[in-house]
This record gives sequence, C-alpha cells and structure tokens, in this order.
Amino acid sequence: METNIYAISYKLRRELQRKIFFCLGIFFLFFIVVSLILNFIIFPVANKSDSMSPDIPAGSFEFVTPLLKNPGRGDVVLLRNYKTAKRSVFSKFCGTFASFVSFGKWQPFSEHDLGTRPVLRRVVGLPGDTIYIDRYVVFIKPANQNHFLTEFEITNAKYNAKILVPPSNWDVDFGAKASISQITLSSDEYFVLGDDRLSSSDSRIWGPVKHSSIIGECLFLYFPFNKFRLL
Repeated sequence: METNIYAISYKLRRELQRKIFFCLGIFFLFFIVVSLILNFIIFPVANKSDSMSPDIPAGSFEFVTPLLKNPGRGDVVLLRNYKTAKRSVFSKFCGTFASFVSFGKWQPFSEHDLGTRPVLRRVVGLPGDTIYIDRYVVFIKPANQNHFLTEFEITNAKYNAKILVPPSNWDVDFGAKASISQITLSSDEYFVLGDDRLSSSDSRIWGPVKHSSIIGECLFLYFPFNKFRLL
C-alpha cells in the first residue's frame, strides 16, 4: 500500500514544488541584488602585499567603492594594472558568486600574481601639482602656489608612512627610488605611493597614473577585525 502522501496527492506535490521554486527564486534574487551592489556600489578587495603597511598590512581585506573616482590628497585608491588580463563574463559571474558565499575570502578567478592584479596605493599628488622627492621625503607645490611643502604638511588625511632614515652607506638606487626630480602633473594625472616607501612599487617607478586607471576609492579596512579602520 502506498504510504508516500506526495505520491498520492498531486496538490501537495505541486505545493511542495512551488515552495522549492519560491525559495530558489528568493535566493537568486538576493544573489543578484548583492552582486549588483558588489560590482557597482561597494566590493571587497584582498590586499596581498606589504606595500601599504603599516596601516594596511598584507592579508587584510578592504571595501572599495567605484562610485568615488576623484580622490583627494591622502586617499587610498585601487588601481587597474596595465597587465591585468580581461576576464570572461562566465568567470566574472563565478568569481562574484564565490566571493559572495565566502564573504570575499575566496576569489578563484582573480589574478594571483602581484604584478598583474589591481593594487592599493595612496594618492599623494593631484592634477596640477609639482612634486619632487628627496631621500624618501615628498615635497609638493599645488597649482597656483609658490612654495613646496611636505606631504604631511599639505594633507588633512592621517596615515603612517614607513619612511626610515637609511644608513650613510645605503644605495639610494636600490629598490624604490629615494629621490626623483621635479615633475608637474597634467590635468588627468595623479602621483601615487605605497606607504612602505623603502620597497613599494609606485609612481616613482611607473610615473604618474591616469585618472582612467582608478577603479575606485578604498573606504575602510574590515579584516582582521581588530585592525578595523577608516581609510
């Protein structure tokens, strides 16, 4: 004798199917909404490098918004690397889904090579600025100003740059450049630096970055939780 009530009742089977499809629909709708938010409003970024230490250590996670692409002096931005490979729509979808279910900790289709993935850097020079660096100290003269000031005298942002006084026999041409000659930024150029001035790859090597290279502005560090801070 048949004891499965769903095999007996067509109405109950249809009702069960509707509940299953409704739950699946709610899940996918929620996923689509979150995916749109993560792609167009705010999204997590994993920092793999020590270039932004001590404030943004390697292994930390930050939230970036693509809505802010006109950064101020001292802001941290996510930059598009010119070597970054284009991803297919399928890989973007799978990557977004994996990031969504793992809260940004698993990004299987993202670039793992630090030479190709987008990087976080701090905006030091704005369009129109004239800049030079003398033994890791940055001097800036904004457009229409007559005098040079150091980066910390000219910005309201509070951050810690790793600027160590090198020993007398230090080779200033080793690693990141300790000094650069004066350059003036054009109307769509920014001068960016890593907070670790002794070893960071930044505008001292690449030169100024174009506005089109800015993916978005970094809002805050959220992991590790004990290092939470606005950026």
